[in-house]
Amino acid sequence: MNALCTSCGKCCITTEMILSENDLSLILKHNNRYANRDDIAFKNAEGLNQLKNIDGHCIFFNMTSKLCDIYRNRPQGCRFYPLIYDPLRKKCVFDEECPHPKLFYTNPIQLKSICASLRRFLRDEFNIQL
Repeated sequence: MNALCTSCGKCCITTEMILSENDLSLILKHNNRYANRDDIAFKNAEGLNQLKNIDGHCIFFNMTSKLCDIYRNRPQGCRFYPLIYDPLRKKCVFDEECPHPKLFYTNPIQLKSICASLRRFLRDEFNIQL
């Protein structure tokens, strides 16, 4: 990533972030506020672990500072963001809800590499066929 987020927090409002087993383990290992996975995630309709929301935002989003309380140990999907995989178009795209997607991945070669990593992550961690 070439630039930092502007800290608006739009990506953390009503998030539907799925979590890998590695994400869950990392979060719980480095966070003493929550004891188990049920405190931070639930199984969604597809049977995947999904990050919980509280009062309409990610459980780890600090509404006052507009920052992530677990930024150093945030889920892999948050690390890829605002790049997401669109299964209907079968390609990586910038999330339309991000107001500043052009701040990220400005190098086309880097973008292609990150997209490949995102696809690999979805395939390997969630067995999602792309």
